[in-house]
Amino acid sequence: MILLLPVIALLAGTALLGARRLHRRSIRRAESNLRTIFDTAPIGNAVLDDGDRVVVANPALARIVGFTPEELRGRTLAELVHPEDLPRLSGAIAALRAGERRGLETEIRCLHATGQPVPAAVHAAALRDTDGGRSRVLVQVLDITERKRVEAHLQHMADHDPLTGLLNRRRFEQELERHVAHVRRYGPEGAVLVVDVDRFKQVNDAYGHTAGDRVIASVARVLHRRLRSTDTVARIGGDEFAVLLPKADRAEAEIVARRLVEAVRAQADPGDGERTHVTISVGATVLDERSELSAEAAVVDADLAMYDAKDSGGDGFAFFEADVHARSRSRARTTWRDRIVDALAHDRFALVAQPVVDATSGVVVQHELLLRLTGSHGDLIPPAAFLSIAERDGLIVAIDSWVARRAIGLLAELERSGTATPLEVNVSGRSLADTDLLAAIAGELRRTGVDPRNLVFEIPETAAVADIQLARAFAQQVRALGCRFAIDDFGAGLGSLYYLKHLPFDMLKLDGELVEQCSRTVADRLVIESAVNVAHGLGAVAIAEQVGDAETHALLTGLGVDLIQGHHIAMPQPLAVAFGELSPEAV
Repeated sequence: MILLLPVIALLAGTALLGARRLHRRSIRRAESNLRTIFDTAPIGNAVLDDGDRVVVANPALARIVGFTPEELRGRTLAELVHPEDLPRLSGAIAALRAGERRGLETEIRCLHATGQPVPAAVHAAALRDTDGGRSRVLVQVLDITERKRVEAHLQHMADHDPLTGLLNRRRFEQELERHVAHVRRYGPEGAVLVVDVDRFKQVNDAYGHTAGDRVIASVARVLHRRLRSTDTVARIGGDEFAVLLPKADRAEAEIVARRLVEAVRAQADPGDGERTHVTISVGATVLDERSELSAEAAVVDADLAMYDAKDSGGDGFAFFEADVHARSRSRARTTWRDRIVDALAHDRFALVAQPVVDATSGVVVQHELLLRLTGSHGDLIPPAAFLSIAERDGLIVAIDSWVARRAIGLLAELERSGTATPLEVNVSGRSLADTDLLAAIAGELRRTGVDPRNLVFEIPETAAVADIQLARAFAQQVRALGCRFAIDDFGAGLGSLYYLKHLPFDMLKLDGELVEQCSRTVADRLVIESAVNVAHGLGAVAIAEQVGDAETHALLTGLGVDLIQGHHIAMPQPLAVAFGELSPEAV
């Protein structure tokens, strides 16, 4: 036994030596694998020492900043990061080393070898040394140039009118609010003009919407050419424009208004072989120190003056006079606001329903509920007459809540009668952040026990893009209740498909203007076809609005649109007509 001990010891030593060699090979293999992962990663990788110098960098990072990996070695953050972003990044990395934060995720501008900034998303984490310290930091860099380009493109399209390229109403109001705040602080400065095309409806009726679009575009070009780069011009309605002259007094605003009228008068626009002579009416107001001064009040004042110019025969301009116009402005605003408040208090709103049919079979699949205000003689007033005032005066959320409650009550009635059908309900962008609305919807669904899948909430594309995070949260909450979510008026403000991946939607409703033009315009057909493909690829349904004739119906069916609605199918109908006999509460 004693003789065997040296042999056993020798064998044990040999086994231990073999295990150590195997362990070292495993370590080398792991290091090689990690190095391969580091070098071949599609995003930039670098390890920094405690002086924020590059110890090692991979080819992906080298491509982002225009150096070779060897040239990057030894360079400091100060050489690779934009000076304005360097303090923020250096401070965050120092906090990583100190253990004050576990990770880092931010956006900066890297500096390319040519000196050009490169937008980048940066992730970083501290690496533990053998003694447990954190002197080294792993930094991962992703070039987001394309994402920034797309975001800028989306923002531009969200802020601009697609027909004219001018700012849209929402962006104009933002610019005007900023200027009004400046006036309140520093004193009177600037003027606002409202421009309206004279007899525009006659142009549309005589030559069609295509000629009307050409008229609008031609007037926009005149305004853009005749105004300074420091002025702000926007299309705020169908044939209405607004201008902010930030430095003008009354005399200068009068000169500008006169020149715009003369410039448009001198230009003729063709309309299907004819010459359509276009004129405009301009209303103007100066921005002073009135206590009630606001962006809204300034536009209303200029609008009232514009109607004075129209009443004088058009092709001219007029100024807002406080002693003449103030009473009519207040009376018009107060009258509509009072009517809305009264309608909410005494249930004087009404709903009508427009059928939505299967594009192939023509079978009614669901209905869209549309809001009306009951007039003093029992007539139904369309929302265009009062919704803008409801939004400005903070009443739109209450209206949306009324519509949602009434829709759920109607669904309950239809389910009891065995004729349940999905109902689409429009929601204003102002209501997306209102938690009370969602709570009210949830409460009504529980109380009635209706199938939430039969309730579809839709918001306009422009509202979704204006605050996509808020829109996404609203969509997620609606779907969590079991309801469905739709994007309405797609193509009205953006004409881009990129943002759709950020919204969980069940239905994509193509804008009516896009649909109306598709039989004549190749571009519109291509947009529709692309939107349909994206919707189907994401498991959603594509719906076309404002289908006006059989030719458009057939074309849309060929492009793969699932559902259609419009005057070609059916006009909006009273609920009793659309759904048969209903209880008074449901109607």
